[in-house]
Amino acid sequence: MSSDLLKSTLSNNEVKSPIHLLLLEDVPEDIELILLALTNADLEFTYDTAETASLYTLKLEENRYDAVLADYRLPGFNGLQALKILQQSGQKIPFILVTGSLGEEAAVACMKAGITDYLLKDRLFRLPNILQRSLEEFALRRQQQQALLEQQKAEKALRDSEKRFRSLIENAIDIILIVSSAGEFRYVSPSVKRILGYSPNRLKDQPLFDLIHPEDQQRIKSFFNRIKNTTNQSIPISEFRVRTHDNNWVMLDAIAKNLEDDPAIAGFVINCHDITERHHTAQQLRYDAYHDKLTGLANRTALLHELEHAIIQHQRRKDDHFALLFLDLDRFKVINDSLGHLTGDQLLQEMAKRLQQCHRQGDMLARFGGDEFVFLLRDIREMQEAVVVAERIHQVLQPPLMLNNREIFMSASIGITISGEHYHHPEQMLRDADAAMYRAKAKGRACHEIFVSTMHLSALKELHLENDLRQALQRQELVVYYQPIFDLETEKIVGAEALVRWHPPGKSLIPPNDFIPLAEETGLIIEIDRWVLKCACQQLYQWQQTFQKFAPHFISVNLSPKQFSDASLKDKITEIVDKTGLERQHLKLEITETVFLKNSHAVLGILSELQELNIQICLDDFGTGYSSLSYLHRFPLNSFKIDRSFVIHLGQTNKNDAIVRIVGTLAHELQLELIAEGVEEGYQIEALKKLGYQWGQGYYFSPPIDAQAFTLLLEKNRYHVVEKI
Repeated sequence: MSSDLLKSTLSNNEVKSPIHLLLLEDVPEDIELILLALTNADLEFTYDTAETASLYTLKLEENRYDAVLADYRLPGFNGLQALKILQQSGQKIPFILVTGSLGEEAAVACMKAGITDYLLKDRLFRLPNILQRSLEEFALRRQQQQALLEQQKAEKALRDSEKRFRSLIENAIDIILIVSSAGEFRYVSPSVKRILGYSPNRLKDQPLFDLIHPEDQQRIKSFFNRIKNTTNQSIPISEFRVRTHDNNWVMLDAIAKNLEDDPAIAGFVINCHDITERHHTAQQLRYDAYHDKLTGLANRTALLHELEHAIIQHQRRKDDHFALLFLDLDRFKVINDSLGHLTGDQLLQEMAKRLQQCHRQGDMLARFGGDEFVFLLRDIREMQEAVVVAERIHQVLQPPLMLNNREIFMSASIGITISGEHYHHPEQMLRDADAAMYRAKAKGRACHEIFVSTMHLSALKELHLENDLRQALQRQELVVYYQPIFDLETEKIVGAEALVRWHPPGKSLIPPNDFIPLAEETGLIIEIDRWVLKCACQQLYQWQQTFQKFAPHFISVNLSPKQFSDASLKDKITEIVDKTGLERQHLKLEITETVFLKNSHAVLGILSELQELNIQICLDDFGTGYSSLSYLHRFPLNSFKIDRSFVIHLGQTNKNDAIVRIVGTLAHELQLELIAEGVEEGYQIEALKKLGYQWGQGYYFSPPIDAQAFTLLLEKNRYHVVEKI
């Protein structure tokens, strides 16, 4: 509707021009943007502002407005409360929310409460169109109400003059019908052509119910039977569908009145209003509230609703069993971080399509959030049926996906739980299915696990452990132990590896295997790594000041792959080292092969920058991971450490000895330092020396020890060297 036509319409309905607006907003900048959007649309308007409920109420009492533009979140009240104040004021005008954000559930609640429309502030360019459309709709409604009033006044006159009645209704905006008591059209206003596409003359004497949707026919017939017993009373008919001339469906609501008390006009007069657009808007809001926008699957809200219903039904009928399958995609974060979030979204969409192939009739598949999906399996007689679905999911996910010319293999870890009398809330079942999923993930990729009660206890234990670990960081309960690294030829200390231990007050040491995996999962490892780095560098600097040439030449510190998600990692490491006074060439950072599964380009850049600053890079646990030789010549490495699993089997199999020998040869060819860990026997030292290994660490020399014990070991080592001299 053009601006001129809008003003004309408003003028015809006794609304003064320019448009008078009330802006309910407490942010001056947002008021300025709203005014700018309206001004750019060449609308003539005046406005008042209010930011509190009391001022807003006062403005409505003192002035008449054409529309209210309101923010949802206001000082002391919200948009829904503002709408109620407007309704109580008696001013029947458009109420439009102009807000920064509005969740799906809040949007549905607002539409149900009667707001005219809503708009997000980042789309203010649409405000003039929405305002115009709303004012037009209210103007048309006033015309409808006026027409209906005129219709009611004319009904008495129609007893004397049918011609006069026809003149009135033929100019009505809505469809005006006169239908016989048998349900046949006796009169149809010209507006039927605009709304339904039919010629009024074609419909005359035809059955009304031929146009009503089959699902609505019985309801409308029952309504007509009911209003036959009423006189002089207008009764509303709620939403019903009518077929158009081109075989589409239009949604109408209506007001009907029984005219059978008048022999000249026996039947019903019906005023029909087109509400198709409003109906579609409400449907879309309801759909959005219960569906995931990315995949189109049911969302968390829909799942919780259906799961609650299933639990209630099971409590009433114990034989109505159902099951939950909680899925988490394996290694999705690695793919999302390395290939980008757009590719990650495409992957989730493809996963949803694959999972729908496992969807049984009557089941629900929902995206729970992130890379988590949930199957609600109904009509389950035994647990094996749920296991069959889990196995089918594993099979469906086996073929690779092609995304952006990349072949990607995906799998899922699945937790399974079945209904029981001990479940009273959806969250309980989801918690147990989630616990089973984590147990499956711990077993490896593409696994499923059925929930047992011990898993809940294990999850609680892990939760307590996480809380304790967070407090341990604050209470400084972590300590650094040092394992010496020896020259295999001279058996002199050349370096040390810093290893973190957890020593709660009054308890024994907690080994790293009991808390490092949890620290990795929760992200606490980043804080732990940097604290260990600081302590280790300070300690080596202190030993160098005390023992000088007898001090370790380097300190090795482990660096988690999670650290490489931080683009400023190089600056943070150098800042920590420089503050301790340690020269950078004495620091050796140990990384594992899993680092190369992340964004290899970004990792390469960070490692190269660190090496250019004379910080040493060591590849730890060599031989236990993917062991791709392709990254050995591409990535900046100074040394690598062969895993203890190869060292402890020296001399037992020719194949193991061959691997140790090949690794030594490879290190020599690449000019890399070579460290053997897990040295526990004297014969291993001799074998390693023959194979070209320079350094070693292990219990043969010393277990990891605290700083005080290591200092004593350095004293002993210095005394031993001096004695030899």
